[in-house]
This record gives sequence, C-alpha cells and structure tokens, in this order.
Amino acid sequence: MRRFDLHSLRFHDASETWRTLPVEVAPFTYGGLEYRVPEDLAETRLTAARVGDNLTLTLDVDTFVRGSCQRCLADADVAVQARGVEYVRHGDSGATGEDEDEEAYVVAHQIDLERWARDLIAEALPVKILCRDECRGLCPVCGADLNADPEHRHEEA
Repeated sequence: MRRFDLHSLRFHDASETWRTLPVEVAPFTYGGLEYRVPEDLAETRLTAARVGDNLTLTLDVDTFVRGSCQRCLADADVAVQARGVEYVRHGDSGATGEDEDEEAYVVAHQIDLERWARDLIAEALPVKILCRDECRGLCPVCGADLNADPEHRHEEA
C-alpha cells in the first residue's frame, strides 16, 4: 500500500479508529549506502482521532532496516520504532504539521503512506548504522576487516 483514502475510515459512534496497514517502502540511500526494510514492506498502525470535522492522524512504524555496516561493510540490521502525527482541518486539502514549508502527507483526503513511513524510518535511524556497537571497522591502510583480525597491524616504514 502506498496511499490511503481517509474517506474509507468509518468512525461509527467512536471518535477514534485505527487500521494496521502494510506499507511499501522503497530502498533508500543513507550515508552513501543502500538500505531497505524486509520485503520492502513495513507494518504500520494508522490511528485517526476526530474532533468535529478535524482529524489527528498518528502513524506508528515498527520494522527493521537492513544494509551495510558503515564501518566494516558487513550486513547490519537496525530495529526501528517511529511515530509521526499529522493534523487535517476540515476544508483543508492538506495536513498541518510542524513545518508548514514541507509538502503535506495528506492531500485531498489521500495519505501518502509510503513517503510518511519512509521519512519516519529515516528520522529514527542512528547517526551511524553498525553491525554491532563494538565494530572495529576496516584497516585504513589495506582494508582488512579489523573485527576478524583484532591484532592486525602494519609495520612502520
């Protein structure tokens, strides 16, 4: 799923409703390396709360990001939990978030779930994606994996 139509939400007598939605998340580049979520799908939970004709939308994402360690280039998996909130006022074609200059995730009652989920995942990533906290990286002289050979040294000339 890439987009979700807000008109499909049925509140009945409640002021809040939710949906669990698999959202397509295309591979993305971070720190010069490519990362992806498993099977390019992230499980999300979209909660919509209404007050009158206005909506508060909350998207929760719980997934893993897979790619290369930024120190040694081995495989790395990072657990990601993220949450975002958007507001939709009655009569607005878009949402109002923290930064009015950015394009809204909601336009004409359609939520761009793919972009919203990808942005939330990217914001939740650590500064460096590592295979493990104690990763030693690669030798700057010859490129040897310092995790495989912690005693690796070069003689000074």
